[in-house]
Amino acid sequence: MDWYLIYAAALTFFVVAVSFFDLRERRIPNFLVFPAALIGLVFNLLWRGWDGLIFGLKGIGLAFLLLLIPYMVGGMKAGDVKFLMAIGAFTGAIDVVRALLATLLCYPLFAAFAVIKEGKLKITWLRFRRVLWNFLGFFLPSVKLYAIHLDGQDDKSIASVRTPFGVAIALGTMIAIFTGFLQ
Repeated sequence: MDWYLIYAAALTFFVVAVSFFDLRERRIPNFLVFPAALIGLVFNLLWRGWDGLIFGLKGIGLAFLLLLIPYMVGGMKAGDVKFLMAIGAFTGAIDVVRALLATLLCYPLFAAFAVIKEGKLKITWLRFRRVLWNFLGFFLPSVKLYAIHLDGQDDKSIASVRTPFGVAIALGTMIAIFTGFLQ
């Protein structure tokens, strides 16, 4: 049995399905990510034995840790975190880091296109700085004061640009896994 072909097909099907759903609905559903995480773990268990199960669990755990702070400061939604965790079940810890790095290189292109298309550059820049200063406030609590100041300047009646981060995660995953990015 060609395990790599099965792995590649299952992972590709999963990330493409999530991408289409995220593009259409702007959310990543649990009915896709939870079964995918289980399939990734079972796949690794069958392919590599008990070490494969540990391999997938490490991928899940590291994906969670990598996106925990961005989630906590409001930089992303829980579906994005669960999506990367499910990818980690397939790829393991090292490749989930590679996938996230490739994602972080792809995402600014998606976001810039959406911000320019909707004409919301000024408000997006203000909100980006607020999130950044909130993040830095985890390490230097006094910095949170500037984030509070920025929050006071925000016009809450203007909706933020909603960009499909799941699509960037999917693209980053495909780049990392199938091109040898950062190997």
